[in-house]
Amino acid sequence: MPDRLSTRRKLQFAGNSSYVLTLPKKWIVNQKLDSKNSEVQIEELGDSTLRISPSDLGESSVEYETYQIMVSEDSNPEEIVRMLLGAYLASYNQIEVKGKDNHIPLKISLEVEDIIGKLWGSEITAQTNSEIKIQDALDPSSMGIKDCIDKAWFTAQNMLKTAFEAIFSEDEESRKIVLNSENTLDKLYYLALRQLYKASSNYIFASDIGIKPKDIIDYHLLAKDIERIGDHCVNLVSSFGKKFENIDQLKVLADRVIEATDTAIDAFTKLDPEEAQLAISLKKEIINLADGIEFTYNEYPIARSILRMADYSADIGELVINRKVALESMKDDY
Repeated sequence: MPDRLSTRRKLQFAGNSSYVLTLPKKWIVNQKLDSKNSEVQIEELGDSTLRISPSDLGESSVEYETYQIMVSEDSNPEEIVRMLLGAYLASYNQIEVKGKDNHIPLKISLEVEDIIGKLWGSEITAQTNSEIKIQDALDPSSMGIKDCIDKAWFTAQNMLKTAFEAIFSEDEESRKIVLNSENTLDKLYYLALRQLYKASSNYIFASDIGIKPKDIIDYHLLAKDIERIGDHCVNLVSSFGKKFENIDQLKVLADRVIEATDTAIDAFTKLDPEEAQLAISLKKEIINLADGIEFTYNEYPIARSILRMADYSADIGELVINRKVALESMKDDY
């Protein structure tokens, strides 16, 4: 890490309403501000300090570069998808997939089309047998991280309630709603990760999306738990149309896990340790209830998903408690 520069400078009176402060030459050169008409951004913070930064620090140069992926008949589609995701999360706004022999295998083209449909703001602008061009026109700062997480949870929460309605009432429309909602949740999840990755290396961007650097890991974990709850909702509706012997007991477990997830997210939003403890207690209650049920083959996948979602609720509860303790130790405000 570079040495922190600390220096004293005298203010110079420059007129009736302003003063002039000179800036260190080394800092000016390092920030490439030694050209004509360079500008800095000045922000007044709440603790009587000013923050001076290059006016374009909020923009990452990588956003204007192109990330290129070469593919061949031997390429693994899953590996290509991971590379595309990596480029998206790194905020590249142009991605090109090219065939090494001027040919992109159909299996890779289909996977590329599928994953691009899950990336907010990205679209295929040109596609041939040898090349796929992807453009990203999204401004990640247009949605604050808390709004993004709220939308993700709203989607996952509806998926959870609708999934149980689908399998217990054999409601085909509810099953379709859950499956269709998965794409929306994926988009929000990947957008949240993109915001958090960028915020981790750009404190001005972090401020723009309403997060402090010390919160990034917590929000990352929260987003992942919400996404996993959504995945289990999709798993739940895979049991659509099957017969259950312990349906009443399963409904009780379903009600408890809905309560647990709602409580955990509410605890995170309010930073409420009492609600967090309740979410953890509900997980234990769900485990105890499940231990007393002899599940059939058809019921086991449902019970497994319920138990995993209870785990995620407890994880969020523990996250809230950790945040609260850290807050008290630092005497700081979230």
